[in-house]
Amino acid sequence: MIKWILNHLSSLFIATIAVFTPVVPLLLTTGFLIAVDFCFGVYRAYKKGEEITSRKMGNTISKIVLYNLAILSVYFLDHNVLNTGLNLEKVVAGLIGIVEIRSVDESFKTLFGFSIWDKLKNTIQRGSSSTKDLIDEVSSTEETK
Repeated sequence: MIKWILNHLSSLFIATIAVFTPVVPLLLTTGFLIAVDFCFGVYRAYKKGEEITSRKMGNTISKIVLYNLAILSVYFLDHNVLNTGLNLEKVVAGLIGIVEIRSVDESFKTLFGFSIWDKLKNTIQRGSSSTKDLIDEVSSTEETK
């Protein structure tokens, strides 16, 4: 009887892993971003002389559990109930990623005095301006021919 139960439990475990496999990269990416945010937060608190407590560190565990639960819930809802084919779990993971990147950017700005996000925005805006200038230049060259 015990052998039968263990055999069926192992089958259930393997089936569960097979169901979760498509979302594992999203879960790992979210976990990585939370870990980076945690490291920057601890370093910021250390540099500013703030007290680092287990209660504040516990918020990281809550984020990991809740964010991953949100991704898994949307995955199951989308693929088993709604069948939209839109991969909504990637949208949710993307939104979570943006929140975590902004949090890291806030810590980075506090530590080093400038925002990576703002620098990236300025670079992209300058790039689009140069691209527009290039397109205008090519268009004017074609018109003169």
